[in-house]
Amino acid sequence: MRIRVWGIAGWLALALLAPGVSRAESQPIPWLGEGFAFAASGAHRQPQPTTPPRARLRRQRPNTISLGVQGQFGAARGNSRVADGFDQGLGYAFRFRYMLSPSTALGFSFENQRFGPIESPNSSGQFPDSHVVITTVSVEAVFFGNRERELNPYVLGGVGFATPDVVYTDLDGGSLNQSSRVNEGLFAVVGAGFERFIRPRLSADVSIRGYALLSNSEFTSIGQVSVGIHLYPGD
Repeated sequence: MRIRVWGIAGWLALALLAPGVSRAESQPIPWLGEGFAFAASGAHRQPQPTTPPRARLRRQRPNTISLGVQGQFGAARGNSRVADGFDQGLGYAFRFRYMLSPSTALGFSFENQRFGPIESPNSSGQFPDSHVVITTVSVEAVFFGNRERELNPYVLGGVGFATPDVVYTDLDGGSLNQSSRVNEGLFAVVGAGFERFIRPRLSADVSIRGYALLSNSEFTSIGQVSVGIHLYPGD
């Protein structure tokens, strides 16, 4: 009887002092049945599983550059030489954006906008104006919403410099290769639009912009609708 008691006590002492025994490795003690098992108090616990962070889309990453091209339609109003003789026409633009944060970008725009003459039965003169071409360069702050989705609305605001050139024609419609620069100066621009991603690095871009040009005490306002694409080059 003493031998059996001392045997049980010995097994208990050995089990309590045995290092490195984990809960998963607990074994039943002989003589006490299959249901009697224990683990060392210093057993190691497994770390909780963690969810890996979602990969950020390229268009959300700071320092990302995008390149865009758009066709546009514009109309001019005001009391300037540009707005007095011309009303509407087609143009094109190149857009560059540099992402400062996941929802903010610094934009640069280069535009060439043509306006045709206002049709009037009272047009006269040896060299009637044929059209005006306005070349602009601007810098813009662009603020995006829902940048993690495929459809990204945005608003923008900025300043730029415009150089309008009036091109003349003779009475027979032939070009004289003569032009006159008018209403050159600074302008402000505001707008809104959206990007719809067709592929991970290609989007359709639609925007509406308004321009306010003040030069030589003459005011010109221009409204534009632009449609094009934006490309996000690879890493």
